[in-house]
Amino acid sequence: MASLTHVHIWDDKDWRLITAKEAALLHPGGTVSARSGLFMCALCHQYVTLTDGQIMDRYFKHSAYEKSKDCPERTFGSSYSVNYKSGDHNLPIRITSVSSSSFRFEIGMIRAPISSLSKEFKLRIQPKGVNNKAFVFSKERLNFDSITYLSIGEQPYENYTISFLNGFDKLFDFWPKVVKGIDSDGTLFEKSTGKMLNYDSDVEINKEYYLLMRNSLNNIKSKSCMRIQKITQKKINKDVWNLYSVTCTAYEEVSAKFFLNFHCRLTDHPVSLQPVWPVFVEDSLVVKHNQDSMYILVSGNATSVHTFPTAAVRSFTFNSSQSKLYEIRCSSRQQLISTGRTQALQYTFFWKEQLVKENSLNEVIITDLTGVDLPCGEINELPLEKTIRIKLPFDGEIIVVQNNREVDKRKVDAVRAVELSNLKYGLTVQIYIGLDCVWQAIFKKKQESNRNDEEILLKQIVHASGVYIPIPHSLRNIMNGMRQYPHIISWIKGCIMEGQIREQAFRRLQEMYRSININRQGDKL
Repeated sequence: MASLTHVHIWDDKDWRLITAKEAALLHPGGTVSARSGLFMCALCHQYVTLTDGQIMDRYFKHSAYEKSKDCPERTFGSSYSVNYKSGDHNLPIRITSVSSSSFRFEIGMIRAPISSLSKEFKLRIQPKGVNNKAFVFSKERLNFDSITYLSIGEQPYENYTISFLNGFDKLFDFWPKVVKGIDSDGTLFEKSTGKMLNYDSDVEINKEYYLLMRNSLNNIKSKSCMRIQKITQKKINKDVWNLYSVTCTAYEEVSAKFFLNFHCRLTDHPVSLQPVWPVFVEDSLVVKHNQDSMYILVSGNATSVHTFPTAAVRSFTFNSSQSKLYEIRCSSRQQLISTGRTQALQYTFFWKEQLVKENSLNEVIITDLTGVDLPCGEINELPLEKTIRIKLPFDGEIIVVQNNREVDKRKVDAVRAVELSNLKYGLTVQIYIGLDCVWQAIFKKKQESNRNDEEILLKQIVHASGVYIPIPHSLRNIMNGMRQYPHIISWIKGCIMEGQIREQAFRRLQEMYRSININRQGDKL
């Protein structure tokens, strides 16, 4: 009988491929049961049996008592070859707002060609098994040139179906029709980013993870090579979900088998895919370039590189057992590149387009979802969708404070835009780079008098007549002194970009600025 061909054994710091012949030399006497936990099928992550060899040559086989009978080698035989399609690349899901009492989830819609869609476009995200609940988003809510994270509530679901109104089928080249969600038996997330780990992902020692599961984790103190701490227990409808913080401190077989229970592999060589040449601009799951070929470095225990649509791939050999260099011929404007083992573990979209040199590499950019800059200080109106977009030149940190108490804290990677949602009045948002607070805003409900004043002044300056004059230097001081009027600030910024303003509008702004300063001085007396 043909032996299973995707069998691994734990070897010091990693799972490595082993043949039945090699296994027979290690264990020369009798059957090695699946219950021994020695040999693992890499396709379904279940332990397999090594036969005794009394009748025929020894071989690996699945056990009749396995929990799942869906292994591809059961269905297609030992000649099964791992392959996956463009629709098999899962969208990123992340856990957010983790506290001692709650957590929420977001799904990342990677960049897609949506600029030509009509305003009537609607994106619908439907959780499995819930007919009367769906998350619906307009075109305005999606970023044109980067990933967009959308809130999908606090309840975990097994998967989500993607559909849309007034869209086109090409979007499914970027967004799969079904997104795999939370496995109730246990799902791992990177603690630093909140990103969910997909099936067969790599995990490392001394790196913190969240573990979310519907059942309790038994014997959590019995493993010396594991640090496990319960964060919260949350009842959602009839189910009770438990969230743990998990860290492996040593490459031990017991810790490797712990993570294998949740379909992840402990390794010191995690799979990675990194573009290296020529010049490119990298964002989350998107690489912008303007060349016919790109070179990528693939590291870790990856079996192959896939391209969608199919493109010419050339590999280069050099003195490294863990890394390989590939040249990808970028024949399409959008090219999906991925690498993995039984599943796509790392992927990115190459977008061929003109690269724009930015002179704001060291600039802290805080905007609403429409791209309007948000100033520091007091903000009297909640932004669109109660969400702000943050982009930092260096790695940083967001701290959210309410009633002098920290209610949220998260890391921000350099250059990659992130979104902070669920804002409300009474919150203070602080953004740090190192020990420096580079931006702070207090969301405080606007007084009615301020709102009326702003509406009146905005009408006056918008409809002002007279000649245009170059932007005076004092206009920026006026703008900084009118932080309680965000719509006026936005209008002034538009004038600054155009390089001119009507003289009557400028004079009216000067009068209002003087009036504001006089009132402030009076308040201090």
